[in-house]
Amino acid sequence: MNRALGGSDKRRPSDKSANEVQVDMILGQAQNLAKMNNQYVETYVVRGTKELYALLGAIYSYALQINESVLKDHILQRMRDRLESEHDVKTQANTPWLTTVLRFILPTDRQTAYTYSKVLQVAYDENLAATELPNYIKERGGIAKITATKEDAETAKAVKDHKEAKTKLLRKILLANAKVADTVVQVEDKFVLNTVGEGKKEGTFEFAVCVNPMGHERRVVRFIRLNEAMETQILSMVAEASLSDDLKSMEDKLDVLREKWGITSGWGMQPGDKGYQPAGLPALSSAVQPEAMINAPTSVDIAGVTVKEAMF
Repeated sequence: MNRALGGSDKRRPSDKSANEVQVDMILGQAQNLAKMNNQYVETYVVRGTKELYALLGAIYSYALQINESVLKDHILQRMRDRLESEHDVKTQANTPWLTTVLRFILPTDRQTAYTYSKVLQVAYDENLAATELPNYIKERGGIAKITATKEDAETAKAVKDHKEAKTKLLRKILLANAKVADTVVQVEDKFVLNTVGEGKKEGTFEFAVCVNPMGHERRVVRFIRLNEAMETQILSMVAEASLSDDLKSMEDKLDVLREKWGITSGWGMQPGDKGYQPAGLPALSSAVQPEAMINAPTSVDIAGVTVKEAMF
């Protein structure tokens, strides 16, 4: 019989060589380590996590008692005073109250206090009771998942707010530009397509459908009326594509140009805007410095729209 591989014609499938026995012993050690790991996870991780969630529930209960107390302001002030005097930790009066409470409990561990405060803020926003918090954290996937979700939500809100601010600014720019627009056309109603459905609020602007056959020539085919929601979508896209993120600088330029044009109400002006005066009331003295008026540009390109000085 051919035994080129060193086998034996008397060998059984259950027979093992010394090497194979050693391999089995080594693999068996891995299994023992796996059991030790499972014991560790159960003893320290699972139980430890459960205890941590219970601890956060207790801290949350303590924080809620402070928040509901008539002495809340005095308690928080005493916490701030002791944090500064005993731990050289300075907090401001406008620091979120939950953050102050957590810093007071964990004065030497700023990062942990910050992380816990974010979890408790979520619980507070969700109107949870202290007894509900441990299970809530577990169901949400743990502390890290909750804090990451909160940070993502805060970032998304900041982006959304900024986009809305850009859209509102573009609307004001376009309305101000309308006051001094050189191109004024008379359009018959048959060339204006009204797409505003029943029950929908009509937008501020009408949009022109143009064809550009060559050069700078534009041939207007139709005008379209849109509802407010559709108009906002279009303005949002235009603002995002062409408006600078430095909204403060652009608002300052628009304020100066409005002053030069004499816009104190209407044309995009709203209560709270610089120079706003209710219609029908005499204008107050200019809030813009004379130097700014003299040096104000006669035109400025904002979001692709050339806003020009009024021609009187």
